Amino acid sequence: MLRVIVESACGIPKKKIGNPDPIVTVIFRGEKKKTKAVNNELNPVWNEILEFDLKGAPLDSSSFISVVVKDYETIGKHRLIGSAQISLKDLVSGQVKSLPFKNVPLANEKQQPIGATINLLVGYDCPANSSPNPNDQANVDSSFVEAEGKEEDYEGEEDVDGAGQAGSPGAPPLPNQPGKRSNKSQRFSRKKPRALPNKPQDFQIRVRVIECRQLPGNNIKPVVKVSTCGQTHRTRIRRGHNPFFDEMFFYNVTMLPSELLDESISLRVYDAFSLRADSLMGEFKLDVGYIYDEPGHAIMRKWLLLSDLDDSCSGTRGYLKVSIFIVGTGDEPPTEKRELNEEQDDIEGNLLVPAGVTMRWATLNLKVYRAEDMPQMDDAFVQTMKQVFGGDGDKKNLVDPYLEVSFAGKKLCTKIMEKNANPEWNQVINLQFKFPSMCERIKLTMYDWDRLSKDDAVGTEFLNLNKMSYYGGEMEETQTESNNKVSEMSLTVPEGGFLPAFGPCYVNFYGSPREFTGLPDPYEELNFRNGEGVAYRGRVLVELSTQLDGKVEKNVDDISNDDILVAQKYQRRRKYSLCAVFHSACMLQELGEPVQFEVSIGNYGNKLDTTCKPLASTTQYSFAMFDGNHYYYLPWADTKPVVILTSYWEDISHRLDSVNVLLFIADRLESHLTSLKTALLAKVSEARLREIWLKLIDHLIEDLDSLQLPALDGQPTITALDLQIKTLRDAAVGSMRQMASCVREEATDVKSTVVDIEEWLERIRQLAEEPQNSMPDVIIWMLRGEKRVAYARVPAHQILYSKFNEQACGKHCGKTQTIFMQYPMDKNKGVKIPVQLRVNMWLGLSAHEKKFNAFSEGNFSVYAEMYENQAQVFGKWGTTGLVGRHKFSDVTGKVKLKQERFLPPRGWDWDGDWFVDPERGLLTEADAGHTEFVDEVFQNETRFPGGDWKPAAEPYTDVNGEKSQSPGDFDCPPGWTWEDEWSFDSDRAVDERGWEYGVTVPPDDKPKSWVAAEKMYHNHRRKRLQRKRRKVSEITAPAERRDPGEGWEYSSLIGWKFHRKERSSDTFRRRRWRRKMVPSDCIGASAIFRLEGALGVDVDEKTSKTDAAKLFGANTPTVSCHFSRSYIYHLRVYVYQGRNLCAMDKDSFSDPYAHVSFLHISKTTEVIRTTLNPTWDQTLIFEDIEIFGDPKTLACNPPDVVLELYDSDQVGKDEPMGRCACPPLVKLNPSVAVSPKLLWFPVTKKGRSAGEVLLAAELLLKDKVSDGDLPLVPPRRGEKLYMVPQGIRPVVQQTAIEVLTWGLRNMKSFQLATVSSPSLIVECGGEIVQTAVIKNFKKNLNFPGSVLLLKVLLPKEEMYTPPIVLKVVDHRPFGRKPVVGQCTIDCLEQFRCDPYRRNSDICMSTRVAMITASQGHVVIDIDERAILKPELQTQKEDEVDWWSKFYASVGEQAKCGPYLKKGYDTLKVKTYSVP
Repeated sequence: MLRVIVESACGIPKKKIGNPDPIVTVIFRGEKKKTKAVNNELNPVWNEILEFDLKGAPLDSSSFISVVVKDYETIGKHRLIGSAQISLKDLVSGQVKSLPFKNVPLANEKQQPIGATINLLVGYDCPANSSPNPNDQANVDSSFVEAEGKEEDYEGEEDVDGAGQAGSPGAPPLPNQPGKRSNKSQRFSRKKPRALPNKPQDFQIRVRVIECRQLPGNNIKPVVKVSTCGQTHRTRIRRGHNPFFDEMFFYNVTMLPSELLDESISLRVYDAFSLRADSLMGEFKLDVGYIYDEPGHAIMRKWLLLSDLDDSCSGTRGYLKVSIFIVGTGDEPPTEKRELNEEQDDIEGNLLVPAGVTMRWATLNLKVYRAEDMPQMDDAFVQTMKQVFGGDGDKKNLVDPYLEVSFAGKKLCTKIMEKNANPEWNQVINLQFKFPSMCERIKLTMYDWDRLSKDDAVGTEFLNLNKMSYYGGEMEETQTESNNKVSEMSLTVPEGGFLPAFGPCYVNFYGSPREFTGLPDPYEELNFRNGEGVAYRGRVLVELSTQLDGKVEKNVDDISNDDILVAQKYQRRRKYSLCAVFHSACMLQELGEPVQFEVSIGNYGNKLDTTCKPLASTTQYSFAMFDGNHYYYLPWADTKPVVILTSYWEDISHRLDSVNVLLFIADRLESHLTSLKTALLAKVSEARLREIWLKLIDHLIEDLDSLQLPALDGQPTITALDLQIKTLRDAAVGSMRQMASCVREEATDVKSTVVDIEEWLERIRQLAEEPQNSMPDVIIWMLRGEKRVAYARVPAHQILYSKFNEQACGKHCGKTQTIFMQYPMDKNKGVKIPVQLRVNMWLGLSAHEKKFNAFSEGNFSVYAEMYENQAQVFGKWGTTGLVGRHKFSDVTGKVKLKQERFLPPRGWDWDGDWFVDPERGLLTEADAGHTEFVDEVFQNETRFPGGDWKPAAEPYTDVNGEKSQSPGDFDCPPGWTWEDEWSFDSDRAVDERGWEYGVTVPPDDKPKSWVAAEKMYHNHRRKRLQRKRRKVSEITAPAERRDPGEGWEYSSLIGWKFHRKERSSDTFRRRRWRRKMVPSDCIGASAIFRLEGALGVDVDEKTSKTDAAKLFGANTPTVSCHFSRSYIYHLRVYVYQGRNLCAMDKDSFSDPYAHVSFLHISKTTEVIRTTLNPTWDQTLIFEDIEIFGDPKTLACNPPDVVLELYDSDQVGKDEPMGRCACPPLVKLNPSVAVSPKLLWFPVTKKGRSAGEVLLAAELLLKDKVSDGDLPLVPPRRGEKLYMVPQGIRPVVQQTAIEVLTWGLRNMKSFQLATVSSPSLIVECGGEIVQTAVIKNFKKNLNFPGSVLLLKVLLPKEEMYTPPIVLKVVDHRPFGRKPVVGQCTIDCLEQFRCDPYRRNSDICMSTRVAMITASQGHVVIDIDERAILKPELQTQKEDEVDWWSKFYASVGEQAKCGPYLKKGYDTLKVKTYSVP
């Protein structure tokens, strides 16, 4: 019995008048059954069961059903809406009793999708007298030939009735149709011949090559060649294993249809990088007739399994996605519809398998044990009401999670666990697929089930099968060339590979911030992995295994108790300690509320999460200070904030130690490789190049010989995948070491080995990838006030301490690193960075925390703190006027604290009593960091309508209307001097006396808006008074001694803006009380790891517990690191030039300049106008930079010099052009004569290359040395600009560049207009020349003049040479000059010649090569004549052109000029008479 449940349809198109009445007809083996009609509905629901009697004949591999949807008509013939065909071959084996077919697309008469879909459920009961044939499925996967079929044409019901006859598979399914399987392992020959015309016709074969996946080999450059009907086309060359082409080829043929259908199409993928004969990676061949018999005479977006046609046992060689169309005269090809979501692509249903390639059934068994740390996803209204009425509200479990597993177009889900943030499913999900599969990833999405709305995603993660399986056999082939022979070797492992396996291991989810709000989540897309997750969202414990040729009884089943017990040992936790010392926070570009940083790992440290113990995970709030140029920084000075975390995770040190050891080797190899490439670019001597190369090879062999990976014996949490990866790594490292030794002995050409070394580096990084990494990333958040602004994710293994060996420690463990934070879901992709951090982090087991003492710098101090608050009422300070504040509170003023409630953590004691200590970081004045400042105050007056103006109740206010000082009360601070007297601001919308007017409407006491003209009804006016002052010295006011009764900070209103000195307008004040804590028994910096829990919780007071739970970070200890000594440094940054920068202006040029930042100081270069290759030639000198910490430590890991490039605009805001970073050369002894070398550093913008900058930097320690030991001051250019000094700057020479400009050809339209009046612009080294304009491009394609000459100073060394930029500008009406074409010539070496060498042979051969160049080429040459003698340079240069050559050829020497004297050749002129 075959049962078809017709459920529903959606998206039925409207009729011209009214809505249709859909009715469904299902046809099977010639038998038709219909549903009822649903009247006037575009999304009908039938839910009807249609049964077909099989009459004892079971289904076979060719069985299918036809589904036709029509518009029911009472009178006349029903109108066809759409149809579809569904293959039933997946029901043949009997393993599956029913299959759902969801969202099956419907097609019209022309087999074009109409946008409507239908949902069906097909069930199959095998006849009693027959049993499922297990070979049926195998037959489908081998080489059967399709039976006879007939052409489908849905123009009426009569045409449909004949479909689906027994033994007739009918037309293959439409592309991208869920539930269909068309991976036929067949010869792809055409079906039964039909009557065809007997005369030649015109046809066009269109082949669209879309993409490839899983191509074999390493460091490959694939190219696809398509051949048919004697014609061959090839794609562009791409890189990588998964290249994207998206190229269309057209083959126009004229031949007999019968001959065309017998032709074949061959698609071959080659490795263009390989020069060997076996560069063919895989191919696929099919007949044109097979495609012609498909619906619409096309196959669309089909995957082709590539193989070796000569060796069918070689297996899969990759996959190729194509669309092929056969179009005859007057035919309209079907519309190709692209998948909206790659994950929804039915890969197996769209896969074509060649004959002879066997694909076995396999089953992925994914065991889902449990999850933890799920965030709140539902509203807490009900739980809050329970608490209001005295019940117990459970806000921690406001989530109903279930896990969805997606693979190869299939989706299965676990059961829903209601109101459970730590659910236990203990279920196994079985996913059947064809092995080997083209799908590389298993998608795990955690959802929160909602009753009334769509389910919300909690987080998404992928399991990459490539990282947890191995095909076996050859891993890599490399080729090493020497002068006499080629040595080929391969990295090999044991012959057998291993199937996908994973865990039991936790998988971490990342996504949007965990804080729940009832408003729409602006970062919801991050929960679907559309972008980098910004917060930890929980984790799930899973285990994956693979079975071949197994049967699946249930898609989702329960896990046995034995397996649950086995998984328990993988959940053992150990305590980890994390310390982060913040050394600097600079390059802030916005000044606003105070800044705080939070560090978390998992849920531990999240200040807004209540599931973990309170921890000292946040820094103190600080106000940013201006650096005097462009950026802001946090003034931490000698007291650096410290955060401390303790957390509990699985001990996977055996995995992360291996990762760090391999990454150590890779980083060292990459450093040597960079030096080798730089030497090749600089064209150093052969001896020096050989020395660098031998150092690289010897260090690599040494590292591979001494490589030790952790032993797995005795580890309690070892998985099957751990053992396989260990074997794989050992074999690959051994083979790589042998290859390196052979290359060292045999290779003679250093340049030819660079490719091999790059392949080794790539392979080592691949070996370092760890799929079973259950340690969450460390996440750093920057908060402004209480709002999360920017984040950074640091992989835990990079800061993890290990006792295995020194290389097993993370590369940043206990070392200061630079971190550029980023905005969540930044649409500009990092064009603007929120802050640059210098932070030192250490992570390790608590059992190893004493090892932290060897890494720590400075002296750690721990304090408890609280704030005393007072308000001024009737001229007296007290607590009566506090609104929304407590007498004693935290820094935010929101949490009530009491001194007697503070208790030190276990293992800590008080050291002394409470004392007043003002927070300097929150008392920065508005003029801090500025050299010029304008004090302002607003004078206010009021009146009755029509009366006289009188001083207002508050005569002087700030811009917000708050009370302020009078101009006479303003004092000039020490170190400043007044520039002028008080005056009103006339650069505003004011009248001639500086007043602006408004109307005050009660209850407001200030106008909402202001105008410049006085009216009778105005009752309020104000005037902005300003006075400019300038900084003349660094003298500051002496610190005032304060007794314990003082130390207040004042503010005009409750908020964040505080100042030290009391003003008459102040209404609120506060002061900070602190009390020091010391460890009881532990000695050393590691004692800070015992700071767990809050300080102020009273066990007898319930409200205290509640308050602490709401905001537990409020009364945790504050930890800081104090440096007793600072060191003074001198920095010089040499910015010479840039090249290939982004064009930001309409004229295709830019006006670039750079902000150069180093820690808390920045400077700006000059602006270079109208160029993409600026030459700044500027030295930026940074005097007296104060840096805390050991100079030797700084020399090993110095802070980067950061350049941010901007385009200067006269109107509007300057636009960013990219960013680059340069590590400075640190000199602890400035007298050592070591000069930095200028190098090209890449500029990046939005993650892409945006040019290069040539620069260098040196950092000199000034302590113990005098200014005389510093390098000499560079020469000046102008009053304040220093040039790059000799010895560092490139050696330049006067260079003449001659460009012969003939004309333009094949110019395409630009902005829908043809090019009419073009000219050519040539730019090099800041010099620009331009040809004359071609007045009428339609009649004349050549330029009026043919020679352009530039005289520029170019470096002698090729690596420093700027490029030549050629631009074609079209001169259009109204002064518009768009750039319609551009070309950049990076390498000028091939055009360079010796001007002192006279060689007519070289000259003439160059001329001939130029003249014979094909049309459309841009030929650039430099004249090889000698430079003029000094005494002749003042004379006017004689011009030589083609007329000179003509006159010299005909013998008119008077007109040819110096042409004959220069030795140029002449033409043979023959005279003919013209009748």
